[in-house]
Amino acid sequence: MNTRHTGSPAPVNSRVAAFSASFFTLSRITRAVTAALPLLGASAAFAQAAPDSPAQEVVVTAARVEQKLPDTLPSTSVISRKDIETSPAADLPDLLRTFTSFSIAQTGPIGSQTSVFVRGTNSNQVLVLIDGAPLSRADFGSAPWELIPLDQIDHVEVVRGNLSSLYGGAAVGGVVQIFTKHGSGASVALGIGSFGTGTASASIGHRFGDAATPLDLSASISGQTTNGYSARDPKADPSANPDRDSAHQDGATVSVGKTWVPGQRTEFSFMHTDTHSNYDGSTAPIVEQDTLNTELDSFSLQSHHQLLPTVKLDLSAGETLEHFQDPTEADSEFGPMSTTGSGRTRLLGAQVDWRFAPDHSVQVQLEDRNERFGEQLDPQRTRQTRSERIGYLGSFFDAIDLQANIRHDDADDYGSANTGLLALGWRITPAWKVVGQVSTAFSAPTFSDMEYAASPDALKAEHSRDIEFGVHWTGAHWFARATWFSQRQHDLIGFDPVTFQSVNIGHSANRGIELAADGDTGYGKVGLDATFQDPRDTDTDTELTRRARTIVTASYRVPVFGWETGAYLRYNGRRADIDPVSFATVEAKARTTLGLSTQHALTPNWRIGAKLDNLFNSTAPEVLGYTPPKRTVLLTVNGNWQ
Repeated sequence: MNTRHTGSPAPVNSRVAAFSASFFTLSRITRAVTAALPLLGASAAFAQAAPDSPAQEVVVTAARVEQKLPDTLPSTSVISRKDIETSPAADLPDLLRTFTSFSIAQTGPIGSQTSVFVRGTNSNQVLVLIDGAPLSRADFGSAPWELIPLDQIDHVEVVRGNLSSLYGGAAVGGVVQIFTKHGSGASVALGIGSFGTGTASASIGHRFGDAATPLDLSASISGQTTNGYSARDPKADPSANPDRDSAHQDGATVSVGKTWVPGQRTEFSFMHTDTHSNYDGSTAPIVEQDTLNTELDSFSLQSHHQLLPTVKLDLSAGETLEHFQDPTEADSEFGPMSTTGSGRTRLLGAQVDWRFAPDHSVQVQLEDRNERFGEQLDPQRTRQTRSERIGYLGSFFDAIDLQANIRHDDADDYGSANTGLLALGWRITPAWKVVGQVSTAFSAPTFSDMEYAASPDALKAEHSRDIEFGVHWTGAHWFARATWFSQRQHDLIGFDPVTFQSVNIGHSANRGIELAADGDTGYGKVGLDATFQDPRDTDTDTELTRRARTIVTASYRVPVFGWETGAYLRYNGRRADIDPVSFATVEAKARTTLGLSTQHALTPNWRIGAKLDNLFNSTAPEVLGYTPPKRTVLLTVNGNWQ
């Protein structure tokens, strides 16, 4: 029997109950670091902050073409490299906790299996891309967020809402695109902290040739280790193994970019990560220490060609390979299970963008997605999905913006579907814009869904209809928005932890409001992201599990006596969850955490810093039965050369 990881169920004792990460082991110095943090005190003098300008940021995810952030119609935000470096986040799930109002469910220390819920959708309904390549486990359909080292990330673009007509069935809740480190110069970073945590990273890049036809080469390596803590909470689940669950993770990224002639450029990137994690098995009949080793490889090739002044051709190829090995599964509490497995997701695409007028363009796109997954004891499964898309972007009278998409997907094992999106924006003034959007979505069951169904044809595909209205405001160094959204799904696929079967939920719905603001006050940068929602099974009038009704993140970053200092507050409200012993649906408590960070430039090239997360050591769990992230402290040293 294999376990599974979808949006709803509580993780069970097996290889997918937790993943973990790191690279080398160092002793804890929590007391020493804590003693070094008085500089975060409230009586500090404030210096004027250098302004950040989100209004000038260029993004590509919202419409699959370059746009300035204020010009996007879908709800879009960016987490910059500066945000990453100055935040207390230790991994990618922690970064999303810090800057987004997503519901995060992580089952233990760094690297543990993580689910991310956006606008109440299942975790496999959020598409994740790495430099354009799809990141997903071919069996579960969800992204292994925990396998991406934070030190390999340059920035992240986040788009909320249904973009299935642009990206396919995995984008019902939204799209998160991760861009790995590229660029020139060199950097090195070291960190040491609590729970035996150690981090190290280095990167180097250089541009060769002339400015018109350069060759860009860059590479980055990173490592992280932790002695960890018990992934499962023995106070909540007596069968949990109370020992510490350690982890190590290393990663590397290589990128090459070449401009052949002006308007003709090809870019290739490759990322490899290797994660070794311990997770808690059962203590009956014997105490088990479960171990999982996972290798992840991501390839991306993007080639952009300006064929005519008004016609551009974009070619893309991406592939994600994941291989796991879990020797402890050979004699698990459920009996012999697969100890090895591998999955592959491959995406090939071509897009023609024709700007037939100064403010109007049409995109025609073809895609071929191939998924494959196999385990030691299970036959290999495959799926091929061919897609065609027509999109339009236009602006009328310098006041009306329009985005429209129609997409056809045809899966060789589950039929075909058409999806669409229509978004309209009206610029009332140069600063204010109102936006409306309607869209539809289709999601085929994953390989794991079908494996755990009562019969091969027991599951129906998921369908969704979405509508949203928003108000956007753009200032000199500010971008803010408020969005009301409503989503209705029928045949949403869930998991029954009692019968251990995949089942269709007849009808589900979610309505809510999102608020976001990002900008510079002149005396510090402020960030706010909040979601107020009501995701529920409308047939039974019960809440969908692990989707908090209220999620708020707030941050403030400002120089204090020459130290770049930040405070990061997160509130994850009450939500439904699964009791780990009885499997009954119960209410989980709200969780509030405060993180602090500070950095100081010793020289133009060297900085020292300290990060403290979960200052008040909140013990409210993110997932019932699993130990929540504890208070951690990390001292850092960073060097940068251009």
